[in-house]
Formats: sequence, C-alpha cells, structure tokens
Amino acid sequence: MATAPVPTPETPSFEALVAELNHRIWEVRRDACEDLTALNDKRAVPYLVRMLRDGVGAVRFAAAEALGKLRDPSVVPDLLRILDDPLWGAYGPVIESLAALRAKVAIPFFIRYLRDKDTRIRNVASSALMVVTRQVIPFKAKGPEEEREQSVKLWETWWQKNKATF
Repeated sequence: MATAPVPTPETPSFEALVAELNHRIWEVRRDACEDLTALNDKRAVPYLVRMLRDGVGAVRFAAAEALGKLRDPSVVPDLLRILDDPLWGAYGPVIESLAALRAKVAIPFFIRYLRDKDTRIRNVASSALMVVTRQVIPFKAKGPEEEREQSVKLWETWWQKNKATF
C-alpha cells in the first residue's frame, strides 16, 4: 500500500477531509471527495460510499468519481446499486468508475445504458464496454436510433455468447 502524502496547507489531512464531508456547504463536501482521492488512501472508501447518498448531485458524482480513482473493487456492489436507482440522476461518473474498476458484472448495465436518452450517457456506456470487454463494436452515440439499436443488439448478442466464459 502506498503511503499517504504528508499534509501541507494545500493538502489537508485525511481526518480534516473526512470532517469536511459533513460540512453544511455542499461545495466543501464535493471538494473533500475530490481531495480524498488525491491522498490515495483506501481508508476513504467507506466515507466516499456514504457520500453516494448525499442530497446534492455534484457531491454524489464527486464521490463516484473518487471511488473509481481509488480502484477498490469492494465498491462495485455499491456502484451497481446506483445504476438500478432511477432517482440518482446522471449515471456517467458511476459508469466511468465501474469501467475504471474493470467491473465485468457491470457489462449488462453498460449495454442497457446504450439506450439512454442522454447522448453523453450513451457515449460513456459505449466507452465503458470497450474498456472492460476489449471488444470494439461500433456505436455512434449521436447516430440515428435505428443504427444505435443495431449496435446495441450486437452487444447483446456478444454478451449472450460470452458471459459464461468472460
């Protein structure tokens, strides 16, 4: 395990950042999530998982991104639960974190999000599929719906053929 950097005025201590996760101002909580990532300290994981339930989307997104950057596979179930939560909001940071974690269990979710109404989410899901599977099935997030659907069906077929051994 890498040792945490020595705190300086620019990098607060782990304990100070954890305390900031409870701050009443959401920007402070968001920044604390981001700063905990910079410390690269796995002790931050349970605190960041808790922040996935923050009332402010920007804080949740920062926590999701931070968890991906810390690369702790224990958070995969927490991130997967978010992808099933219709109230969570934008799923891009969660999908990106699952891709960074090479979470093969997320492949069906990535395929599902190829049909999202948001072009950005479709694009992130397509990139995540290529990162995790190392397969290239062309997908144009901004392409015509019929074209996109053909690509989604190719991904679904690939997954059905490969999920048992992948």
